[in-house]
Amino acid sequence: MLLFVSALVLVSCDTDDGPNIGYAVAEITDADLPDYFETGETYAFDVSYQLPNACHDFYTFQTNQYKSEDKDSTLVIEIGALTTYDPNLTECTEEGELNDSKKISGLKINSKLYNNYHFKLLTGGDEDNNAQYLNIEVPVGKPEPETPEEAN
Repeated sequence: MLLFVSALVLVSCDTDDGPNIGYAVAEITDADLPDYFETGETYAFDVSYQLPNACHDFYTFQTNQYKSEDKDSTLVIEIGALTTYDPNLTECTEEGELNDSKKISGLKINSKLYNNYHFKLLTGGDEDNNAQYLNIEVPVGKPEPETPEEAN
């Protein structure tokens, strides 16, 4: 009886509950932002990314917003694309499209607080593990033409 109970305890303590989920960053390659924002409007735009490999699935965009330290009238918006994968897989044998895009929506423009939006789109890291970004500046309001030809 003691042997049977011991065997039952050992079998019931199996810790393999299925696949684990790991998270990684996908490289953002582009964003379909307008040339300028109009005050009071709400915007949606596509962000393009590249998955690390076909075993990764897009999970979500992670965003962080803060006022620029250099320019009080600039809002900085950092965007990173997160993926999920099974870290138990030692080799990825799946095939699939690595490039895709998803829409980010609900960006409300407030020119009373900011006259410029600085997007920092996470593209990955360098050899020292410092974050690397694709930087895109979008002003609020149609920019003044710099030359007479641009005014036409």
